[in-house]
Amino acid sequence: MKYLLLCQIQPAAFANVPPAAEAKMMESMMSYNQQLIQAGVLVAAGQLAPADSAQRVFTQNGRIKTEEGPALAGDTQIGGYYLIDVPGEPEATGWAAKCPLAQFASLEVRKVAYAPM
Repeated sequence: MKYLLLCQIQPAAFANVPPAAEAKMMESMMSYNQQLIQAGVLVAAGQLAPADSAQRVFTQNGRIKTEEGPALAGDTQIGGYYLIDVPGEPEATGWAAKCPLAQFASLEVRKVAYAPM
């Protein structure tokens, strides 16, 4: 089963992180990525551009509109994602718990209900 791990961050929490701590976090994340690859569960992963660079496309009064900015206002943003293929939810939440980012942010674990490919 495929699960999407959505990395939910609060940018303010990372605003004053010293460069050495940031480098250590990146090293931990690269190690985590390798663990996912070696376990054969990683399907895809990515870090997203800042939310203020987002474009929203939606319908308003029957017309398609485009606006700059994230879909939801607030402090929490989706900073990245992992798409993993594991036997079930316990394994998916287990991988989310191992992510170094979980120490400073949260990971939302969602089962992919339908995938055309």
